[in-house]
Amino acid sequence: MKRQLTVAVAGAAILAAGISGCSSNNKSATGSSSSSSGTSASVNSGASGGTKVSIDGKDQNVTGSVVCTNAGGTVNIAIGGAATGIAAVLSDGSPPQVKSVGLGNVNGVTLGYTSGTGQGNASASKDGNTYKISGTATGVDMANPMQPVNKPFEINVTCNT
Repeated sequence: MKRQLTVAVAGAAILAAGISGCSSNNKSATGSSSSSSGTSASVNSGASGGTKVSIDGKDQNVTGSVVCTNAGGTVNIAIGGAATGIAAVLSDGSPPQVKSVGLGNVNGVTLGYTSGTGQGNASASKDGNTYKISGTATGVDMANPMQPVNKPFEINVTCNT
């Protein structure tokens, strides 16, 4: 029970951190890129143009921007807005390793994956600027907290450079 709650809380924290990158009021960031001290970021307006998220075999309606940030050997990807946001943290290696994924609240269950917890799994591949992240996320249904929830997911997202 404690492990599942930790996974759920970690997933929510990852999601909140990822979404905070999407909550900027900067309207001129479309297709922009900046670089400073080994950190770069790109913003794509409209998550629908090449971004696809499916959870448990069902396509998710994710709207908003895609924000990709490279810093300190990691790639942080935030998709969507505050209500429907998705976040992922990957290594910038080849192939990238998934450190965490936050899928938000799906049918009353906050779903996520964090490497090293022994709960769920995830893998990633990169083709140019397009990432494919897939695996199984875990969560806790508060209506039945003793029974963990596992859902397969797949994220396809393109980051501008």
